[in-house]
Amino acid sequence: MIQTKLLKADLHGALVSVMKSKCPSYVGVTGILLQETKHIFKILTKEDRLKVIPKLSCVFAVEIDGFISYIYGSKFQLWSSERSAKKFKAKRTADL
Repeated sequence: MIQTKLLKADLHGALVSVMKSKCPSYVGVTGILLQETKHIFKILTKEDRLKVIPKLSCVFAVEIDGFISYIYGSKFQLWSSERSAKKFKAKRTADL
């Protein structure tokens, strides 16, 4: 239930961290989500640096009310406004 609401939520201002990625330099990046486009997240880190992380081939973690949810970036390859109107079907996900 929370997962489906999280897919349609606007994540701007949320604390996001990269858990898995094909590029090892992205793993462990944590910060506030400033901007979301169709293919990237722009994250502001604690060191006041802006990191541009591609959604494809990354797994992100978002904590809401003590509940940690994992987001597969390949499923988020939409604008946030398009995601709110789309119906999602349960599919198996491939591990990185």
